[in-house]
Amino acid sequence: MLNAATTPFHQINYYGSCAAALVYNRRRMGAKLDRVIAALQRRLARETDDALRRGMHFPPGWDPFFAEYMRLEDVYRYPGRHFDFHAAQLSFT
Repeated sequence: MLNAATTPFHQINYYGSCAAALVYNRRRMGAKLDRVIAALQRRLARETDDALRRGMHFPPGWDPFFAEYMRLEDVYRYPGRHFDFHAAQLSFT
């Protein structure tokens, strides 16, 4: 079902990002990112090995880093991989 929603997902993701840019300027986004990363680090430190091995199915057409099945460990790694991918796209070096 999620794979069937790939096209609307991409449209919502794009237009949502455009709208968010009107609210989150560079300064506000940096502070928000710092808070989110800190919260993720606190949560990750509390996860058990069993929890990190649990997983679920994902719609791989939504993102190049989604796999058919992802464990929680994979989900925690996803934001960094996604960021590095876009940072490389924007790099001129």
